[in-house]
Amino acid sequence: MEGITVKEAYEILKDDGIYWAGGRNGESRVIKSVSVIEIPDCFEWLQGGEMVLTTLYPYKTVEERLNLIKGLSRGEAACIFIHPGNDTFAQVPDCLIKLSDEINFPLFLIDRKLPYSLIMKKTYEALLNREELALKKAQEINNLMNNILLTNGGVHEIIDKLSSIINKSVLFLDESFKPVDMVLRGKSGGLIEENLIKICDFAKCHIETNVSRRSKSKPDQTHVVSWENDFNLAISIVNINDDTDCYLIVIKQGEMTEFDNKLYKIAFPSTITALKIDTLKNLAILETEQRLKSDFFEDIINDAYTSNELMKKRARTLGLNLLDKNFVVIFDIDDFEKYCRDNYEKGEEHIQKIKRDLKKAIEEACKDMKSRVLLFVPKSDAGILLVGFTRIEYMREMLYKKTLNDLFYKVTNEFSARNPDVSLSMGVSSAMENIEELKRVYREAIFAKDIGNKLFGRGKISFYDDLGIYKLISIPDKKEEILRDRWFSRLYEHDLNKNSNLIETLEVFLDSNGSIKDTAKKLYTHPNTIKYRLKKIRELTGEDILQDEQKRLYYHILIKALKMLS
Repeated sequence: MEGITVKEAYEILKDDGIYWAGGRNGESRVIKSVSVIEIPDCFEWLQGGEMVLTTLYPYKTVEERLNLIKGLSRGEAACIFIHPGNDTFAQVPDCLIKLSDEINFPLFLIDRKLPYSLIMKKTYEALLNREELALKKAQEINNLMNNILLTNGGVHEIIDKLSSIINKSVLFLDESFKPVDMVLRGKSGGLIEENLIKICDFAKCHIETNVSRRSKSKPDQTHVVSWENDFNLAISIVNINDDTDCYLIVIKQGEMTEFDNKLYKIAFPSTITALKIDTLKNLAILETEQRLKSDFFEDIINDAYTSNELMKKRARTLGLNLLDKNFVVIFDIDDFEKYCRDNYEKGEEHIQKIKRDLKKAIEEACKDMKSRVLLFVPKSDAGILLVGFTRIEYMREMLYKKTLNDLFYKVTNEFSARNPDVSLSMGVSSAMENIEELKRVYREAIFAKDIGNKLFGRGKISFYDDLGIYKLISIPDKKEEILRDRWFSRLYEHDLNKNSNLIETLEVFLDSNGSIKDTAKKLYTHPNTIKYRLKKIRELTGEDILQDEQKRLYYHILIKALKMLS
């Protein structure tokens, strides 16, 4: 704890011949050192927090003495002690005392018999005792935080301990000013919880408006700011690394006292260090997991493995437990090479910032769907996700598509807010059930993104399953691709298992421009039989392929392609 208050110094010296003449409202000013001033123009040597001892000998006129008081206050000295020198009483005009009252600058008169040395001795003893107590308390808190880390405690245990020490509510926010954890105390806890989003937004606005990037790295910097409902916030920046800052916030309903501020100076450094260590530890674990998963992904898509069984075992070890239906999702910065060429004058740091912004935007959007995102592989100017759904969610087509659409808009909104002149596109593969299919669906996601850019323009989301006949372009195994269409595969399986001819009927029906009569003639079948088969086709496909012109064309081409491959 730095220094002692003017009031504390007075309590120590009052019995030795000290009279408090003016500026009593400045009692909370902090004394950090003692200085004797017996020369004019002394202000350039002020460091702040001085107890100034003087006889006023160099300051002959009232105006000079008034200017001395004003200058000491502006220089953030703590107080002034005036000694009478050889006179019986200190010659202090009333206007000097009046000024000290007006500017809350404590002014004391010293008994002629009281030597400076005694004032200095007692003041410095108090300063040293306070410093010793502060160091002892800081060491105790440091030991408490270290014990939490050594016993595998985390963020919650750290801020809970801080909260118990200072007896106030504590929040820990991530780099986006979203709560990582919190401990609420007292009657105001419920009100804080109700206004949590507002408090986080207020803290974000204050830091972004008032704190420069350079000053963020100062570990001892605490910002005390007032908020509505008589709340005051003490905000400290937890500098994790060059790219990441988190935020420690103490909330008090009512004014932050000098005692509060002194306690924060003791408790915050150890707390911030513990939070930084724990966060860095978790980041290191996540980065290691991320690297192992990225290596696994690269091995799969490059066929760098010896057997499917070993690859499945490796996937289980990494915690890649697939859901019923899984999709590869690719986010890609549109025309990034061209953007780099056109903006080379902005420098490499600008380009790297865009890449970091994409990674952060994807990570932020995935926080609300952690159970779905099974894998995230960051690339130079892209991001690859493996996103899973249950079978029921997959069958409800609009549900899983809405989820992926929401993901796309969250990422693009977050990214575009920082980079309005750069757009993102997203490609989504068809569904996969086994890890061996990862290479296939990865290629599909790239294909969907590239074809989607050509068909619909950049800055959009494209689903591979929605590409229709365009899926038949550049696909090595076209028969396998045709039968991957879940509606068409139902017709194929039905014909195979039931020895029926629904696909043939559908082909002739489409060849006949939807005429039941002509279809019946060509198949030598009664029209009612054709109607029954068409009804069965509708039941199996669940799509109105007989009315929608685009779907009729799509399935017509699928049938013809299948015939050529059979």
